[in-house]
Amino acid sequence: MALVQSLRNHAYKIEKFVSLPATSGTTVGVAVPAGTLVLAAGFQNTTTVPDITTYTMNITDGTTNFASSLNFDNTAANTIKAGTTAGLISAADTIDVVTTISGSPGVIAGRVWAIVVDVNKAADAASAVDREQLA
Repeated sequence: MALVQSLRNHAYKIEKFVSLPATSGTTVGVAVPAGTLVLAAGFQNTTTVPDITTYTMNITDGTTNFASSLNFDNTAANTIKAGTTAGLISAADTIDVVTTISGSPGVIAGRVWAIVVDVNKAADAASAVDREQLA
């Protein structure tokens, strides 16, 4: 018997609001459980990024760059940028924001997000007794 749609694993969004420091570095992002396939990831700045020399970021778990070299230099508030490099997170980890900054942008607030699917075993189908009671 096939699984009904509600018992299948679906893609869903996870996110975390962060404040990125004014210097290059890594900011811990959203926690991701083991057995998670990341389909896309990105960042939305909630404050304006000023026009400086360089303000780029990678969204990564340290192994896979899900979004690479996202350029946020001179970017209006609430701009969403994403990458679509997929990757499997086999052990619980975090998806972090790694910034490369030249200039003095100040602290930039925003949210790191990812579209993920739990690829562990799907929910079990209803048992024969359950199916008979549902009929």
